[in-house]
Amino acid sequence: MENNINFPEPDAVLKEKPSLSKYIKYIAFFGPGAIVASGTIGQGQLILGPQMGAWGGFRLLWLITLAIGSYIIAYIAARFTLLSGIDMMDIFAVKKGYLNWLFIIIVLVFVPLFAAAIVTTLGRSLEWIFGYGNYLVWGISFSLLAALLVIIGKYKIVEYTQAFFVAILAIGAVISVIVIKPDILQIFPHFFMIGDTPQKYPQWVAENFPTVTQKPIPLIMLGYLGTLTVSLVMLVGYSGWIKVKRWGIFKNQENPDSYSQRLFNAFKKEGEINYLPRSKNEIKKAHLLLKPMLIDISIAFVIVAIVSAAYMLAGTYLLGARHLLPSDINLLREQAIIFSNISPWLEPLYQISVFFAIFGTVYAGFEAAARMLYETSKGVIQAVGKMPYKKFMTYLVIYLLSTGIPLAISGASIILILSITLLFIGVVGVIIYGIGAIYISQKVLPREYRLGKCGVAAGVIAIIFLIIPMIFFI
Repeated sequence: MENNINFPEPDAVLKEKPSLSKYIKYIAFFGPGAIVASGTIGQGQLILGPQMGAWGGFRLLWLITLAIGSYIIAYIAARFTLLSGIDMMDIFAVKKGYLNWLFIIIVLVFVPLFAAAIVTTLGRSLEWIFGYGNYLVWGISFSLLAALLVIIGKYKIVEYTQAFFVAILAIGAVISVIVIKPDILQIFPHFFMIGDTPQKYPQWVAENFPTVTQKPIPLIMLGYLGTLTVSLVMLVGYSGWIKVKRWGIFKNQENPDSYSQRLFNAFKKEGEINYLPRSKNEIKKAHLLLKPMLIDISIAFVIVAIVSAAYMLAGTYLLGARHLLPSDINLLREQAIIFSNISPWLEPLYQISVFFAIFGTVYAGFEAAARMLYETSKGVIQAVGKMPYKKFMTYLVIYLLSTGIPLAISGASIILILSITLLFIGVVGVIIYGIGAIYISQKVLPREYRLGKCGVAAGVIAIIFLIIPMIFFI
């Protein structure tokens, strides 16, 4: 491959002078981040968020602030790919592939557990909506439908549907909290009171919900942080989606995956990235081409932060004040109070929104898990590297259904499953990936394209943010 390739010209809107019109146009870049946001809202805010608000009040809002660490890590990893054209996981594979195998094991072990929890929750929501039938039959049937749609569908369908699911839940939760008229001055400081944690559950929880108190508060905290983060699955999947969007170096490329492979082959042949241009003009273009991704991931975090806070606050005001704590069986039904608080007739809207959100999580989860494992495996498993992505996705979906459905039938606690699963794929895995991403960015990219001092500092702070809740286990 010839040296000194030229970066494509950035979109015209990126070159415009600062104006309100320009920033409104930026919203059009919101795409892959919608999948990230929808997956986060569907799994965390409907299940763990209101519960934590009910027994923890405002005191755990700082977990939402810490979650920004994963978005910084997502930016650093995607930045590497958009500048170099090479997937971060491919570079990990060249470095003996230890991280690749670790991530493969984490996903193959813990994602089926997550699938079981979501199948159960989806089934409960449909059983509640229609008022009849068995929740397992409902959950399994619609999970199979989601799997079919993902296999035969296209990326655009996933992106657009997730944006829709996010909008419904976000608007409903925010309006509900506005109706409550919360004391913002009292609430706001808690986003920055990092470390302020209840030592034990409130007395009313111990008296009325003894099984809840059997779960250690630090485990629930880490599980909830895992719902807020860009999980390990989403991190790797996101790097694949930005290629589909043809951002960065992939702009104007008809086959981004093929182009990425050519650049990776050039890297392996030379042992370094020596094909990137070094002129100031090209470097300036390269950094401008990063903006769509930065805008996309930033919007995703803002949405997740607002909706997460809304659901926690709704739990505090509407559940905690009435000493309600949804059980595994009535996990969604009792939380309908969040929407019916606005007006009783909105409860059906909540039911529909819950279905869309959880179905969207299943739908997006299949795509994200398949994309993550494909990108992670192709560098260390030769057969995967030669396999078309759709075929690989089909095999993985079959694996997730064949393992997740029996786990759902077992009737294990949804809260416990989510907490343990998200601890590994949402916190531990993200920390390991983040450390690797920072190291690779500074060692593999040409000096002109590496993170500056502020970028490295932001990456280190991001790692520290995700480590902080683990201290409570000591």
